[in-house]
Amino acid sequence: MQTSWLNSINQNIDNQIETYISVKDYRFYQIEKLKRIAALLDREEKSHCLNCKHGKIELEKIVNELDRLINKSGVNRSEYEKRVEKLIKHLKNDHNIYQAHHFTYTYSGIYTLVGIAFGLTLSYGIFYSFNPHLFFMCAGIGMVIGNILGARKDSFQKRSGKQI
Repeated sequence: MQTSWLNSINQNIDNQIETYISVKDYRFYQIEKLKRIAALLDREEKSHCLNCKHGKIELEKIVNELDRLINKSGVNRSEYEKRVEKLIKHLKNDHNIYQAHHFTYTYSGIYTLVGIAFGLTLSYGIFYSFNPHLFFMCAGIGMVIGNILGARKDSFQKRSGKQI
């Protein structure tokens, strides 16, 4: 029955796409992500998560109202985004399932700040004045290290099936 639910959701999304949704809206609202969320909810619901059961019901409502939520007014579009974000937030908080490139962006920002702090410390510690070359070199190295570590963590998440 579970795979039939997943197949019916995917079929319903495909029907909505063919009938009501333009290619531009399909890309902008990342409707393909709904299929991935459905697969993850179906998989995680088997571990007897009550919120996933409610999430499946909510996802069915979203898919059935996809035309109204996307094509009508801005209020409905923001409602669509809030409802999808609520599902994503549940997957992230309760099941450690993250969106693509989550760790790359997070680690890049954190390590850039660490590089900036290290660059300022070295700059004022060695030269007793601001040295832009040393400062920007440390910030750049921090950003590159954060990008590499974040990409490794993202690829691990993707391999383990914990990425939307």
